[in-house]
Amino acid sequence: MIKQFHIKMIWAFLAVLLFASCNRVVLVVDEVPRNTPMGDPIYLAGNFNMWSPGEERYELKLSKDSNYYFSLPSGFGVLEYKFTRGNWANVETGLCGEEIVDRQLVVEDGDTIYHQIESWNDLSPIDCPRCVLLIDMLPSNTPKSDIIAIASDLNSWNPNEASIARRNRNGQLYIEVERPEGVDQMEYKITRGDLSNSEADEFGREISNRTLRFGESDTLVVCVDSWLDLPLKTADRVTVIIENLPKLTPKNEPIYLSSKLNSWSAGDRNYQFQRNRKGQLYFSFPRMKMNLDYKITRNGWNTVEVDRNGYDIDNRRVNLEFADTIFIDVVRWKDQEDIGDNTVTLVLDHIPETTPEDANIYIAGDFNNWNPGGLRYMFKPHEDGKYYVNIARKRGDFGFTITRGSWENVALDEYGAMLPTYGFNYGDFDTLIIKPEIKNWKDLPPLSGNREVRIVLNSVPENTEEGELLYLASDLNGWDPEDENQVFKPQEDGTYYITVPYRGESMNYKITKGGWGKVERDINGNDIENRVLMFGFVNEVRIDVISWAW
Repeated sequence: MIKQFHIKMIWAFLAVLLFASCNRVVLVVDEVPRNTPMGDPIYLAGNFNMWSPGEERYELKLSKDSNYYFSLPSGFGVLEYKFTRGNWANVETGLCGEEIVDRQLVVEDGDTIYHQIESWNDLSPIDCPRCVLLIDMLPSNTPKSDIIAIASDLNSWNPNEASIARRNRNGQLYIEVERPEGVDQMEYKITRGDLSNSEADEFGREISNRTLRFGESDTLVVCVDSWLDLPLKTADRVTVIIENLPKLTPKNEPIYLSSKLNSWSAGDRNYQFQRNRKGQLYFSFPRMKMNLDYKITRNGWNTVEVDRNGYDIDNRRVNLEFADTIFIDVVRWKDQEDIGDNTVTLVLDHIPETTPEDANIYIAGDFNNWNPGGLRYMFKPHEDGKYYVNIARKRGDFGFTITRGSWENVALDEYGAMLPTYGFNYGDFDTLIIKPEIKNWKDLPPLSGNREVRIVLNSVPENTEEGELLYLASDLNGWDPEDENQVFKPQEDGTYYITVPYRGESMNYKITKGGWGKVERDINGNDIENRVLMFGFVNEVRIDVISWAW
């Protein structure tokens, strides 16, 4: 009997253990911020582990359902805890990044507790429903009795009661902006009541709209330099501002002003340009009754500014008695002769949306024997989103086109047709911004499914007689200029159309009135090149016929 009693006690004890292990409290995190770095572990830190923020045994397990799970050891009473990503620098925070109180839980067997993490301390909040605009500085001539408010696209640019700034306990002006549902950003300006007395830059000029992107931060600090209707007085100084520098100006290299005021020193630290809050380079003189000649340098006369062709320029001149703010551009430096006299910079400011991310883009022209993929002529991407390439300066004209390395992936227009060759003269510029209508690449037709294209004659010459038949002659019908199966159909609006099924990759064609003696020509009556249609780029192509051969 005693032995049987001991056996029963052992089985009862094991059952209690089993029951306890099967009824642990499970903490579940079923929602984390969308900007949580992929692969970052999430930990539990609390009064049960000395608030250690990255203890390995308290790491939550990521399940296939994308939720994080942790089973609490048995034996705890009241829990206090927070979630972290490994240390207190990246502890969880509230929806707008604010510190939150410790979570609390009274443990009861079998509970499953669900949690949502709203934001992380080291990452900008992305779902904050509001933002506080903190106005850190106002112009010294701001009337004390005037209200400060924001005009924005959310209040139809007409400040309302909710747009007026208030003062916090520290006396700082602030405006709390509530985020409307479905709105990601707001354009705005600081005003003294309406747009007629809105903020201006430090020189009293109108500024572009500011942009507030909701969710990036819960507090945005802004400074107002001046007011449109109350420009600041700068009677005692004259300011020179450099608005533009050559593209190849070494980054962070000091820029100096040289004049008789500093004995024409080309690198005087007392005459070094500084940057204002907008990043502009500026230098201020005391106002004096004199005309001042000056030049801009980078450190010596071998780095002085020159014209776009690399030649010395006349001294700049400013009357210090009457001038206020002078805006200048530096177009080239003397030590950059290879980029000046002998080189032309070409800038591509647009590429098709279908361009692969890792694509290399090339320029091909008569300067490189029309090689579509020469490494020497590959565009270099710039942080401004544009692409740059240099070609050697020569005499006369040059032409070019754009490729991705071969003639099989040359740039095309919106209709899938070859772009005309661009022609320019080397001596006309040192930097050329290319703005071609590059809409497609030859090897990346965007259309699929539909296998035909409609060609519409948008206009025809005035001497086209009513009812006269117009034909499509192409390499797909043996260049027959009077093919009865290739007749354009007239429409009520005076246009003509024909539908052509895909046959191969492309079609060369011209429009005729029934023979090669009646083929289309240019405005001067000269032959035109064959039109080219690349299949797969558009469902409809519209063209104009200028004149007919006689």
